[in-house]
Amino acid sequence: MTMEPPPKPSSALFDVFLRLRPSSKSDRFLNVEEIESENPTHITIKPPSTDGRKKAVERFAFTRVFEEDAQQSDLFKGTGVVPMIEGVLGGRGRDGRDGLLATLGVTGSGKSHTILGTKSQRGLTQMALDVLFRSTGNHLVQSFYGAPSFTSLLHADVSEAHLLTATAFLDSMYGDNQSERFPSRAQTPMPDCSSFITNPTSRSKNIPRPSALPQTPSVDDIQLPADPTAEYAIVVSMYEVYNDRIFDLLSGSMTKNKNSNLKRRALLFKSTEKSPDRKVVAGLTKIICGSLEEAQMVLETGLMERKVAGTGSNAVSSRSHGFFCVEVKKRDPHRKDPWSSSTLTIVDLAGSERARNAKTAGATLAEAGKINSSLMYLGQCMQMQSDNQDGSKNIVPFRQCKLTELLFSNSFPSSNNTRHHQHHPQKSIMVVTADPKGDYNATSQILRYSALAREVTVPRIPSTTSTILSGSVLRPTSASSGRTTPSAIIEELESATAEIARLTSEIEIFALRLAEETGRRKAAEQSWRAAEEHMQEVEQDVRDECFAEMESAVEAERRRWQAAWDAEQDNNDMHMDRKIDVVIKATKQQMREQQRSTVEVFEDPDPEVKERLEELERENAVLRAKLEDKEREAAARSASPVKKMRVLKAKKWEDPEAALTLYDD
Repeated sequence: MTMEPPPKPSSALFDVFLRLRPSSKSDRFLNVEEIESENPTHITIKPPSTDGRKKAVERFAFTRVFEEDAQQSDLFKGTGVVPMIEGVLGGRGRDGRDGLLATLGVTGSGKSHTILGTKSQRGLTQMALDVLFRSTGNHLVQSFYGAPSFTSLLHADVSEAHLLTATAFLDSMYGDNQSERFPSRAQTPMPDCSSFITNPTSRSKNIPRPSALPQTPSVDDIQLPADPTAEYAIVVSMYEVYNDRIFDLLSGSMTKNKNSNLKRRALLFKSTEKSPDRKVVAGLTKIICGSLEEAQMVLETGLMERKVAGTGSNAVSSRSHGFFCVEVKKRDPHRKDPWSSSTLTIVDLAGSERARNAKTAGATLAEAGKINSSLMYLGQCMQMQSDNQDGSKNIVPFRQCKLTELLFSNSFPSSNNTRHHQHHPQKSIMVVTADPKGDYNATSQILRYSALAREVTVPRIPSTTSTILSGSVLRPTSASSGRTTPSAIIEELESATAEIARLTSEIEIFALRLAEETGRRKAAEQSWRAAEEHMQEVEQDVRDECFAEMESAVEAERRRWQAAWDAEQDNNDMHMDRKIDVVIKATKQQMREQQRSTVEVFEDPDPEVKERLEELERENAVLRAKLEDKEREAAARSASPVKKMRVLKAKKWEDPEAALTLYDD
């Protein structure tokens, strides 16, 4: 039964085309099936002869297969890029629709050659720009700072972008002479100057010269109708997805600072206040281009900023997914309506690679891991889209990485989108590149999740019984007559019996090994459980020890604070006693002064009174001594062993009246 490529369903995102890199016809694992029609659609891949493993023969179907002799112009006209550009421009009285062109493949399979071209040939990007500027022609606005169109374009942008004119951007990038260059995907030289720099005396020799850019293949024969009642503006932006983060390629951070290790600020892919129904890359640098030459120079400038590195698979390998966006804005020139916008997005995906072949290590190996994982997620999303053509309603998991989120987020209508009925569905084209003599495993993996349909033929592995019995069929039984003889039959039976005995012994050996391994596994499981129990016991002991240490530390700290509190109380009592002594002395002194000022009585003291006073003082001293002893014993029996005993000082009681001397008149 012939496998036909299924038509693109309404829910699918990509039309998938395959382009083969030129190679010799020998030692190929990929072949194009010959059909009666002019455009082949099916290929077959077979494992290489050097691979001893039994692998399936796979057959893939694409929208169209471009063989090795296909030219850049053939892809531009045969993949549907021209109708996609026509849709971006929009017809008379209606808005344009978004378009997406992407390349996918193993590193070194020809992706960048297809999308960006070489020093002698233009890629699909340059040809698409040429067609856009030719079609808009007289309807294109030449914006400059202060012009009404520039102000309206600035207000119409929904991505919070930094909007610049091409002249101002190129002047800011190349106004100072630069002598250093950075690894770049830009294939063209950067000599001389540009006619778009305002000050001729400050022109830099690093600005790309328009005449040095490749001019072939030509697209002069392609004429697309633009809306004659509208005026257009073309705005260009570039960014890359590097290590699953988005970076602006037109900010000029590396070129201006001449430091490739400079940390760049990652951008966010989000909904803004002006775009609640769709996500945009916020904060991009966007350039208003008035001609093809300006757009090409902006493209070359952005390619200089892109991350590239040399690996074992490719001397100039892209380490990021590059996005080149061309926004075509359109409005009525008489009514000055708001600008409508449609975007042509051209994506140069980084190539998948195997670390063993690419010989990557360190940061380059980490980059390759991010690239491969993002391409794996892309394959899952494309496979889910392909499965939806059968009527299933699978949800495409496009939020797993930044690449799939950028490609798929705006392809589905949002629940809060009130204007989605006015937008046409996005037209998307995927060009898969493959090297028929490259890495079989990597290429087959790319083809599996990018093809529109797949058919697998598994080679049959002969059984042991057929191998045993094949001897009786293939071995000659009688050289003279060619007939089966009893001796030959007996010989075949003996050989079959011997083979059965050998297999039986092998089965017994395997059974013994299985029993041994089972016993070892059970012993290991028991040891593991015992280790777990011991670990739990040790953990409980450690917990108890820590708890006891914590309790003792808390108790010691409590006692220390209690002793400090008691000492503070003793100090306060002593201080209060001193204050009381001072008050008593002051009171006595005041009383003496009052008595002297009023009445002065002079008399001799009574001898009996004096003796009685001395006796009372002696008794008072004895009582004080006994009281101090009792207080010391009570302090020794107190609850706090560290509490200090406040010793009462023996105070001699003095009668204020005793100091008075009485005299008889």
